[in-house]
Amino acid sequence: MTASAQAPAVRIRPPSVLPISSIRIEGNQKLKMDAILGVLGLKVKDPGSTAIFNAARDRLLDTGYFDTISYMYRQQELGFAVTFTVSEMQQAYAIRVQGLPITPSQIADILGAKDPLFNGLLPGTKKVVDRSAAYVQESLNTTNPDIHVRARLIPTGPDHYEVEFSPAEGLPVIADMTFEGSSAVSAADLHTAMIENGIGQPYSEENVKALLDQYVRPLFEKQGYMRVRFPRIVGNPAEKVKGIDVRVTVDDGPVFKLGQVSVRGPGAGDSKRILRMANIQTSDSAYSINGDEITKGVDKIREVLHGEGHLDAKVSVDRSIHDATQTVDVAYDVDPGPVYTFGKLTVNGLGLDGEAAIRKMWTVKPGDPYPGNYPNNFVDEVKKQGLFDNLGDISATPSINRDTRIVDVTLNFTTPTSILNPRRGPL
Repeated sequence: MTASAQAPAVRIRPPSVLPISSIRIEGNQKLKMDAILGVLGLKVKDPGSTAIFNAARDRLLDTGYFDTISYMYRQQELGFAVTFTVSEMQQAYAIRVQGLPITPSQIADILGAKDPLFNGLLPGTKKVVDRSAAYVQESLNTTNPDIHVRARLIPTGPDHYEVEFSPAEGLPVIADMTFEGSSAVSAADLHTAMIENGIGQPYSEENVKALLDQYVRPLFEKQGYMRVRFPRIVGNPAEKVKGIDVRVTVDDGPVFKLGQVSVRGPGAGDSKRILRMANIQTSDSAYSINGDEITKGVDKIREVLHGEGHLDAKVSVDRSIHDATQTVDVAYDVDPGPVYTFGKLTVNGLGLDGEAAIRKMWTVKPGDPYPGNYPNNFVDEVKKQGLFDNLGDISATPSINRDTRIVDVTLNFTTPTSILNPRRGPL
């Protein structure tokens, strides 16, 4: 009896650990390959295994810069060839600073030294934002140990976000603001402007610049200093109160002269009359530009047009600054819009004699252009003349029909008497 036996097949398992023969990174778009490799912590000829590659993947994910990470490896003659495929966070945001004694560029330098993946922008993930705040905190601890840094993603405009670094306890307030360097406006006048408008406001360089533009710049533009600058803003903790003392350096710049003054838009055909409404001097070429008067000209034009029945009048101003000639051209954009007309007058709260007297004083006739400021002026004149004894309040309520462009007015008299005072006259 002959018997034969077949030996069982032997499955050879690949070794669990081999040297790494090559490392590839795929899918990165904005982040540099060398930076990613540095975070991976893997090098050619280092041991490689599933556990080692998993740990490297987790290190990358822990940075907060990636949405997903996968890897694959295969055995080659010299070891494992591994490929990591990464998907970066699609949104990254600029840096802004509020209320800290540090600039965005200085924060960028700190992050560039501490975070190998930082390329000027930050993903909005909590890991990245919190870690970045910790790096800045560490840097400030040597000079400002009392400051606690917070970083967060905030909206700064429609569909626009930035990562803001600010004090964790909130922004400090402006305790005082002083000025140096100006010969055009006295330091005392500048100080007064900010005492009235800036003291107690949240302190940050950005907020200080906004306050300067709103309340200080007009003081210079009134005198023709259209290129005034504030090149240096320094904030230090106040000694006597809690807050920040701000010191502002001013560069007056040259005095600008008024150039051409014009009217644009639908009102351009009536430019001479409109410019007279603005009351801007145009004949003297040596006349210094007065930014305050130019701005007031908008209200003056609108007020006159409103009084002529142009209730929807649109008026704005555009200034063109010419540094080469140190002149400013001014253009008023004027759209008078349609003319509204007066409809009917209703008088409430008076007897027949009193109402008759009021109607006699009211000079605007049905169909006339409706003078928008007339009803209030009329009420003021009635009160001034003292037409009624024991008269209570008077109010004028216009009813504007935008479709027909007709305005009806109701005058309401309260607690009146029907005795007409003989002192009266037409309005």
